[in-house]
Amino acid sequence: MRFDRAAHAALGALLFATTLAVKGAERIGPDHPEQLQQAILEAYRTGVHKIVIPRGTYRIEPKGEGSHLQFHDLSDFEIDARGVELVFTDQTRGGIEFRDCRKIRLRGATIRFEVPPFTQGRVEKIAPDGMWYDVQMDKGYPANFDDPKYFPAHPVGYLFDASTRWWKPGTFDLNGEKIERLGPDRFRVYWGRPMGREVHPVAVGDLIAFRGVGDHNLRVLNSAEMEIADVTIYNAGLFAVWEFDGEGHNRYAISVKHGPRPAGASTDPLLSSTADAFHSTNVRKGPILEHCDFEGMADDGIAIHGTFSFVFAAREDKLIINNNSFRPGDPLRLFDQKGQPAGEAVVKAVQPLTGFENDRKSQRVTRLENTQGPYFEVELDHALPAEFDDLVSNPAAAGSGYILRQNTIRNHRARGMLLKADNGLVEGNTIDGSTMGGIVLSPEFWWNEASYSHDVIIRNNTIRHVAYAPDQMGSVLVATTEDAPVAGCGHRRILIDGNRFVELNGVNLLITSACDVTVRKNRFIQSQQQAAETGGRSWGEHPDALVFVTEARQVRFEGNTASGLGPFNKQLIEATPSAIPLDGVKTGIRSTSTSRQQ
Repeated sequence: MRFDRAAHAALGALLFATTLAVKGAERIGPDHPEQLQQAILEAYRTGVHKIVIPRGTYRIEPKGEGSHLQFHDLSDFEIDARGVELVFTDQTRGGIEFRDCRKIRLRGATIRFEVPPFTQGRVEKIAPDGMWYDVQMDKGYPANFDDPKYFPAHPVGYLFDASTRWWKPGTFDLNGEKIERLGPDRFRVYWGRPMGREVHPVAVGDLIAFRGVGDHNLRVLNSAEMEIADVTIYNAGLFAVWEFDGEGHNRYAISVKHGPRPAGASTDPLLSSTADAFHSTNVRKGPILEHCDFEGMADDGIAIHGTFSFVFAAREDKLIINNNSFRPGDPLRLFDQKGQPAGEAVVKAVQPLTGFENDRKSQRVTRLENTQGPYFEVELDHALPAEFDDLVSNPAAAGSGYILRQNTIRNHRARGMLLKADNGLVEGNTIDGSTMGGIVLSPEFWWNEASYSHDVIIRNNTIRHVAYAPDQMGSVLVATTEDAPVAGCGHRRILIDGNRFVELNGVNLLITSACDVTVRKNRFIQSQQQAAETGGRSWGEHPDALVFVTEARQVRFEGNTASGLGPFNKQLIEATPSAIPLDGVKTGIRSTSTSRQQ
């Protein structure tokens, strides 16, 4: 047989790489958690494409700055962590960070912070004027509530029903002014406004939880084609998973759950995460989330969005902006000071703008200052009628093309899904117990999160028992979050098809600021059995309407049914004069519980 020197050398290199990987793996074990990151990186550098982490619990202490485990500039590699629990010791630092990676697969890990990045207890006393609560913290949960390293000086809290341990219907987010220690684990929390029984249904004995100062459990930064599979996350310090920037098209099959009781505790955690379960920002190809299971978050289940750029000046076919996410060839959408669509163009060139200084004050009400640099000049394929205080968005860097399929989201604050990107598919999900809307398509101008949605399919989902916090309306919203409906075709080509709306009070479906919306073959089941919790009617809606439409065009209702409507339903579809034309208003929803149709 002929000796093939090249093949022999290749085989030798492979054996050498495999040996090094094995040696690296041999050093990995629960008894030496400090070697975990280095051993994984050493295995990767040998050229192998997979490493298996031995089963067990790894207590990880952070080294240097940043997250506990950091993996940068990796590609085509799998970390098999089935049967592995990663416990992070500093809840103010991130858990795992992937940065500038491509085609990395993390499989099977359980991830949590050792100390919950929140605390919880029970309301012992309420001030007669509602300006403070006395709180007894539960054993085993952080009692350093007044330490600004771990908890904000202005605390944020939530009330829970003592029997169900779900968010208490009709209650507000609690925004505190200061914390006074009354004992080793007792505190008086002062509010910025009265929060007594006259405002919402708080009672002595209610359970209460407070956010801490934490960080994300898992970051996926400027990365592409990642896969996070069969990963369970407990005790998230902010977002359980945050993907930011990059080409995207990442896949997730994860669970965000209430964690185990901390040492010394006799009660289960009220929170799984102090903010969102999954959050996607400025990603060019939207995420794919399938078979995820989320519960107990202090904010949204799934949020996908881009970022608005502020317009400082327009010069013929050029705009001066900040927050640049544009590349040549990207679409650009312009919005006026009211949030109305004002034009579209294609970006031809982008360059940093040196020497520009802004001396004008924005009239917008926003959460944070949004007129700061750095500044950029964007050249368009044609001029747009832009002015100072307008905004632009980049739908090519907002998570377009996302797929959300067969996920479960339950018992949490805020929206089940808050979606602000194009070309989305929301299919076969179950959303149960979101205190605000179940599925919401809406930009948030004041939060600087873009934008309206085009070409989205919302199909075969079940939305149950949502929108039960005060001033919330609608289990599915195609709308804006402004104080009043925004005119114009912000949302376009939305299909709401085959969904089940179950046991929902108040308006079940709200459509505004949209054109070309089809609502067909949906079922409204046992709706409006009780009075809606909402106190708001700022858009002219009435909580006795099953569906409300305003500032919309070309909305069609086809083959929808309503069964078991409760005594608080007075009309099937309420539409204002600005909803034109509207097809199927008389026949598009058939009530099977009464002879009345509308």
